[in-house]
Amino acid sequence: MSDRLSWMLLSFPLPSIGSLRVRVNWFFLIFAAIFVLRFGAAYGLTLTGLLLVSVFLHEWGHVLAARLTGGSASEIHLSPLGGLATVQPGRDTFSQIFTAAAGPFMNLLVCVAVFPGIASSSTSIGDMLNPLKLPLAQLSEDHLTSDLMLLGFAVNWLLLVVNMLPIVPLDGGQIVRAMMATRIHPELVGRAAAKASIFFSAVLMLAGLVGDWSVVVFVGAILLVINLVQLFEEQTSEFMDEEFQGYDFSEGYTSLERSAAESASQPDGTLNPLQRWREQRRIKREVEERLQQAEAEQQLDGLLAKVHEHGMASLTAREQHLLQQVSDLLRERGKRPS
Repeated sequence: MSDRLSWMLLSFPLPSIGSLRVRVNWFFLIFAAIFVLRFGAAYGLTLTGLLLVSVFLHEWGHVLAARLTGGSASEIHLSPLGGLATVQPGRDTFSQIFTAAAGPFMNLLVCVAVFPGIASSSTSIGDMLNPLKLPLAQLSEDHLTSDLMLLGFAVNWLLLVVNMLPIVPLDGGQIVRAMMATRIHPELVGRAAAKASIFFSAVLMLAGLVGDWSVVVFVGAILLVINLVQLFEEQTSEFMDEEFQGYDFSEGYTSLERSAAESASQPDGTLNPLQRWREQRRIKREVEERLQQAEAEQQLDGLLAKVHEHGMASLTAREQHLLQQVSDLLRERGKRPS
């Protein structure tokens, strides 16, 4: 789970499901209050309950997909419009795409399952498929079952549509990011995904302004801010070389863990929780960047060996593109002051 989203994780625990911890975001209580004030107690609480169950199914889809593809999952946070799952999919592209797509797919399965029960209702197909409009104004005691299925369809359709937007951190954005990783060097994927997400967030905001949909403008603005922060972090982290001093990266993780332990054992003990969290983030970023650099150097060595043995013409178009990317990346790092 991304550290930049940690501010969204103010939550309270539910009973665990096996080894999987479940937490509910406090935003659900805010949504429940808004729904109750707008639609009344019965309708508002029913809508909140359906949203909570639908988000759980969405996140459970991510968990199942990650575990089926050799990954792992330890915790899910249920929050409006999709929640956050602490999952680690397999390293291959299929595992990452499958894990990201599994959440929206669960919502699609719910829509397909309840559709036969609502197909004969008076609500038009257009109203059912409009994610910006609830299909019911109030619940009817005479048609309670069909009304619940209609609301369940609307909630799951909304989660499906929103999460398939090609914007990080939504599932559609994660799918795009995984696909980018097959064409772009891993160290450049985060920046490229953030730029693409900023573009699509701006398009979403523009569509909301043109259509006079305040909710769409609000969602687009939130996603835009998240990705602007991500892009800022990607770019500024490149110029923080002074943070690398004091570590022997030739020893890999062992050096970092020892240095972190030495920092934690300093006699002053003045680090507060926020400083410790930032220190952990810094060490994690250092590990990832050095491993990515080592991988880039290994790829470059392999490509240069192939060129030396068979000539430049032996490289495929993708290998030539990768060679140029890796060379530029290492050249840029080599110009930094140490």
